[in-house]
Amino acid sequence: MTLPIVIMNDAEKNASRGLVLLHRHTATARTPPLPDLPEELIIEILLRLPARTLVSLRSVCSSWRNLISSPDFTDKHLRRSCLRDPSLSSLRIACYNSLPSRGHGVYDSIGVLSVQSIMDNPSEPTKVDYFSGKSYNRIVGSCHGLLCFFEYDGQNTHGILWNPCTGFIFQSPQISGEAIHICGFGYDHFSDSYKLLGFIMEKVRPYGLEFSTRIYTFGPTSSWRRIDDTPFDQSDDLTVEPFIPDNMEGVFFGSTRACTINWSVNRRVVVYFDLSKETYGQFLLPYTDSNDYSREKSTYLCILRNCLSVCYEHLNAKHWIVWQMKEYGDAQSWNKLVSISFRWKLENLGFSLQSLYISKNDVLLAISPSLRIFLCNLKDGSIDLPDSINLRKNYRHFPQSIGSKIAYIYHESLVSPNGLQSNSSKMVLQKP
Repeated sequence: MTLPIVIMNDAEKNASRGLVLLHRHTATARTPPLPDLPEELIIEILLRLPARTLVSLRSVCSSWRNLISSPDFTDKHLRRSCLRDPSLSSLRIACYNSLPSRGHGVYDSIGVLSVQSIMDNPSEPTKVDYFSGKSYNRIVGSCHGLLCFFEYDGQNTHGILWNPCTGFIFQSPQISGEAIHICGFGYDHFSDSYKLLGFIMEKVRPYGLEFSTRIYTFGPTSSWRRIDDTPFDQSDDLTVEPFIPDNMEGVFFGSTRACTINWSVNRRVVVYFDLSKETYGQFLLPYTDSNDYSREKSTYLCILRNCLSVCYEHLNAKHWIVWQMKEYGDAQSWNKLVSISFRWKLENLGFSLQSLYISKNDVLLAISPSLRIFLCNLKDGSIDLPDSINLRKNYRHFPQSIGSKIAYIYHESLVSPNGLQSNSSKMVLQKP
């Protein structure tokens, strides 16, 4: 009986010799058995394979399934893929509708597409895998290949953790109320834990509303905890400019020095939540005259090449400008990365760009709320709007109503938090 062996692409050639050796080692029951390979060699070979390939190889035998699923192997593969060989964790973009037409029975749909496919063949249509939930799901953030949601059923809210690559999905205990405003998701490497932060609105008798900030640490015995400290405005004083984030979903920044969730506020400062200390702080955004940008448009924070970055539009300059913070937390280290002409907005886009990724060839990939993929060469300033990847035009599953945060980029991984087992089947792959 021939065991399943997955064919590698060019990105995995560094492991081809090892695969041939493994193939000969386990290929057929008819061939004479070869001497057992040392376990250390098998582990080293498997660590050189992409996450998606390893998911398939879990079916080879029980020992491989146990090895590939073990927390130690998963952690080693994550560190190797992030720090040494990014080709082991293929980049994906998750696009979704955050304002479903629930009156017509339409729930959130999520489309997942390959970054490599877009960058390598922008003139060709990109394959999109569609997933649908059974209720209203709002993406909060992504980290280490995990997508985090808030699921609201009309009365209660759950936190949902999903790994699209492995199929792992975990639902937290419910909390009364709806996560309506500030939220975020990230990894605290100091405590080796994934945390979900949410601003919860709860109805209280007789007719009032109560707001509270809650945090949930994903673990087998975790529960929601209240965070009393919040820097965001909760008053009704109309004489004071409200201190409210430009985008409600915070952006996770992780390093050996800091693990934080970040929001841009009033287009002037970045407010961050330290996941380790569970306290707030802030620093300045790049300086701009208050009359120099549009207050109607969103300011997007993102991570580009492991640096916190921001993209907003300057009316006087008639450009979008992307800034990059070279040293996290140091407002003096903001550096102008690229300026993008306004004419592209007027002709093709319609709203502010959400920057997602910079390739090794210095091509910036961004997406607009009209679901246009945008490619800008940072070396020569050339711009490409490939019509083949016009998601709203070419892909019927993407709806017409789009919320503020429309896409998340993530690395495929084997990660699932220690001690957690899948306890839900909320996300369903749709047929084309």
